[in-house]
Amino acid sequence: MSTPCPIHHRIERDGRHELLITTTFSDGCSEVHIPMWRPGRYERGDFGQRIRQMEQLVHGSWVPLSKTALHIWGCHQESAGQKVQVRFRYTACRLDAGNTWSDDSLLYVNPVNLLPHHPALAEQNMEILLADVPNDWSIATALDHKSTTDGRLLLAEGTQHVMDSPWIAAPANDLWHDEYTLDGHTFHVHVWGQRHFDDHAFVQAHAQFTECQLKAFGWLPCSDYHFLYLFPEFQARHGVEHEASTVIAWGPSQQLTYDENGPSPGMEEVIDIASHELVHTWNVKWLRPSEWMPYNFGEPSPSRLGYVAEGVTTYLGDLFLLESGVIDMSGWLRRFEKLLTRHLWNPGRLSTSIADSSFDTWLDGYGLGIPHRRGNIYVEGAVLAFLCDVTLHRSGGGWLIDALAELTGPEQRRDLTEADWWSTLEKRASLQRPEGREDIKRLREEFCEGTGDTWPDLVDALLHQGVQATLEPHQDPIAQCGALCGSGIKGRKEVKISWPGSPAWNAGLRRGDVIEKAELQASTLRIEWLRDAVHSEQSNLAVPSSPGHFPRPSLAAFPG
Repeated sequence: MSTPCPIHHRIERDGRHELLITTTFSDGCSEVHIPMWRPGRYERGDFGQRIRQMEQLVHGSWVPLSKTALHIWGCHQESAGQKVQVRFRYTACRLDAGNTWSDDSLLYVNPVNLLPHHPALAEQNMEILLADVPNDWSIATALDHKSTTDGRLLLAEGTQHVMDSPWIAAPANDLWHDEYTLDGHTFHVHVWGQRHFDDHAFVQAHAQFTECQLKAFGWLPCSDYHFLYLFPEFQARHGVEHEASTVIAWGPSQQLTYDENGPSPGMEEVIDIASHELVHTWNVKWLRPSEWMPYNFGEPSPSRLGYVAEGVTTYLGDLFLLESGVIDMSGWLRRFEKLLTRHLWNPGRLSTSIADSSFDTWLDGYGLGIPHRRGNIYVEGAVLAFLCDVTLHRSGGGWLIDALAELTGPEQRRDLTEADWWSTLEKRASLQRPEGREDIKRLREEFCEGTGDTWPDLVDALLHQGVQATLEPHQDPIAQCGALCGSGIKGRKEVKISWPGSPAWNAGLRRGDVIEKAELQASTLRIEWLRDAVHSEQSNLAVPSSPGHFPRPSLAAFPG
């Protein structure tokens, strides 16, 4: 007779977009916790807001539980070690990479959204029974799983493991699967949704950048790896890293194609995200800022190393695409031009350092926030990573990936501190050229802990890599006046950046405004816009006489 698992979760669909979750703690617990944030998203998630009717089975009856904190419910326990069983209903109606969805044809679950736990029981193994998932459905997950007479059973080794292991369950015809093997590891590609692309080309791109990453790091922290794709018919742009998998949601799926010219822009973006998330397997999931080691799901965990976690990953993700041949040099230059545009057009980078901005992602990292307050850990972090990369190479210290690989060795999972990161770079930079240490220190002081202008250093570093970087006049008259626009909801022209002190700023244009009409007459821009979707405003803006006030970066590789 097998020993029952200490923690047992039962999940069944309770109507459309509703889940009934019943959890049994065999060894008892005094209270149950629901996570208030999830790894990969540096802000509060407050998943408890989607929970109704938290109850405990007491002497054969279900008794409502009261909260002791926003994400904690106190349990009835007459004696220590007494079995505790709780149940609740969870609203599962968000289909993106970090949330949970349930309907008649799809069960997609991020356990960190909804599985109850207790910190004192974090090391206990658990099983998750998907009670109403038919045996003819397929399951995509990095968790071990099997079919039983009661339903589909998933197995996890403790809280940290299960919270980082999402799954997709769907009819077999709706959940496509392919795989490839490299260095003894199997990499699985799962796709839910319509596929309008060449399957072979899609998987081959994954195999190319995977092989390049494996060669660079020298090992893989997990036995197998799973790419979990959600390709809905509506707009979605989202990827989240996990210990042995990633979930990437992108839509509408009709825009994911290949033709005689290669992948569509949407497909290029999906492959970009996939490469980024795989880098996270080493950088964040193995080597991790000390504040996240282990993950504390019950309170905010800000770190000044967000620029390493996300910026270095962003930079290397694209670089691996180039080195693996998935994209060519022109493709990489296009991506870096976009990155530099976002970097140069962010006045917040000149107000708050990237280290402080990393810490403050917990305040407004994914919201609009107030204008020009801080830098972006993905963008500014990637720019800093590039500057460090070139500085290391110039000093004879190898490349940035060599430093990262040194820190992510297979000996043991490592918590990373600022001192660890910068001392490793300094050491490598001074191996052949002692003054290289000072070069790294300057980058840290000016561009990580300071708010210096990176453009002169970027021009020099790009030139060292055989790329000419110039600033060109913006063709868009709105941009010439200091406001950079992009596509908003329903394709509307929306202000993304308004530079402080520019004509656009002085006229009242702010991020989020919707441009309704813009006409250039001589040196005057007549512009009308919708302010916060509340009322319309208009103004006549004098276009700067010099076309170089608010330029865009342009990159060109030298022949050979």
